[in-house]
Amino acid sequence: MVPEYRNDHLCADAIAHHARLNGDRIALVCEAERLSWKELNCRINQLANALIAHGCTKGSRVCMLLPNGIPSFLIFWATVRAGSVIVPLNMMLDDASLARLASASGGTVFFADTNSAKQVDRIRNSLSHVSAGSYFIFGDEREGWERAETFLTLADDSDPDVDVTPQDSMTIFYSSGTTGTPKGVEHSHFSRLNYCYGFGPGLGINRYSVAVCCTPIYASGTLITMLPTIYYGGKIVLLPKFSPESFCEVVKQERGTHSFMVPAMYVSLLQYEDQSADLSSLKALVSAGQTMPMITRDQLAERVPAAGIYEVYGMTEGFFTIAVPEDFALGKRNTVGKPGFLEDIRVIDDDGIELARGETGEIVAYGPGMMKGYAARPDLTAETIWLSPQGRTFLRSGDLGHLDEDGFLYVSGRKKDMIKSGGINIYAADLEEILAEHPAVGELAVVGVPHARWTETPIGVVVLRPGHSASGEEIRDWTNQRLAKFQRLSHVLVRDDFPRATYGKIKKDKLREEYHDLEA
Repeated sequence: MVPEYRNDHLCADAIAHHARLNGDRIALVCEAERLSWKELNCRINQLANALIAHGCTKGSRVCMLLPNGIPSFLIFWATVRAGSVIVPLNMMLDDASLARLASASGGTVFFADTNSAKQVDRIRNSLSHVSAGSYFIFGDEREGWERAETFLTLADDSDPDVDVTPQDSMTIFYSSGTTGTPKGVEHSHFSRLNYCYGFGPGLGINRYSVAVCCTPIYASGTLITMLPTIYYGGKIVLLPKFSPESFCEVVKQERGTHSFMVPAMYVSLLQYEDQSADLSSLKALVSAGQTMPMITRDQLAERVPAAGIYEVYGMTEGFFTIAVPEDFALGKRNTVGKPGFLEDIRVIDDDGIELARGETGEIVAYGPGMMKGYAARPDLTAETIWLSPQGRTFLRSGDLGHLDEDGFLYVSGRKKDMIKSGGINIYAADLEEILAEHPAVGELAVVGVPHARWTETPIGVVVLRPGHSASGEEIRDWTNQRLAKFQRLSHVLVRDDFPRATYGKIKKDKLREEYHDLEA
């Protein structure tokens, strides 16, 4: 008799494995609460069994609108353990967007806390898939909501034993929406598993690693360090809300080794007044979401010399490149690295013809971590596909870039960010790299706005570093002295902050709208 093969090597299976192997070791920390692997596994099983008893089956969608914390972590993994699909929703969504995305996801159960439940109540009429009795709240009692803590205790902590296959859906994450309406990106268990196989070895994660998760669980970037740390048996530390002070405190207390942040967060860390904070335990600092300016990377390397700086480029839809410290040391200063685990990166022109090394065009990619598609939107899925001459389906990124002679990728920015001025293509990333070197500039973005003579013209938008002062004209003139004539900025505008998407990414489309008539 041939034994039946079970797919017990997937992400959620790692938690049960470490509960058996390292039951008393601490697996999860959030503020004062600490859970061992055994305690974590029991609570996940209990909630998974409660979900199953409530009617959740394989493929059911479970929505949550929660900040980083023990509740959101438990719901995420209990849903996955039950064989259902977790839909973590962005806490920064307005009412209309939240209603549209939650409804489109088809979620039948909704978890919130005392604060987010108020917003959910305002959109209940739009959530036709969620029945009365399927709204669960952590925190204060609220009319129309069931107590999540009570729900958790309604079942035992035995293994639910749901047979999940690698191709079953695991998550639906909504893209950040920096260039349009967010889309529900549906990933399988197999594609999420590749975070463990790709980022785990690439970042040197093992059983002694301590991942400090500063970004929310609804952002795919969080999974870069979270998933492999769980898989290899390290420790997860959740920050409910990021600040330089809280980050430094928890790194010192828990001896954090790995963390993912976006450039804006690293800038705030570099500007933090207490530069004596002990960050010596850090081994890997990962940046993604937007390209980190070289000057920021250099300052970060000086501030945390024991930590390697890793630049990750990719999309929620599921491919990535990674630049490791050795790449930068070899002189590959502006690169976002090479393709990740079994990834294939190519560059094509507007007609879909593959370009030679060194030529700039749209980045397309294939990899084992790619999405199943956009949830319930086969039309949008089809629009993202580029078919190679060999018949392989690649994902169109919408980004411009080129590969050098050694296969390293360089990103010039979104296709929509390319500025066509006087018939010449200007890449915002090239201008941003110089603008970032001005000593008064903290954060920045370059966008194109309409121009009567040149069709478009580049402008810079900046937020100043604390304690610094400079006028827009001064920064513009300083920058233009270092740019080619055709690249020069028409204006530099100083503001207090940027319109932002998920975990602080700058929304350039909003800047283009705001300054559309600047040259009129």
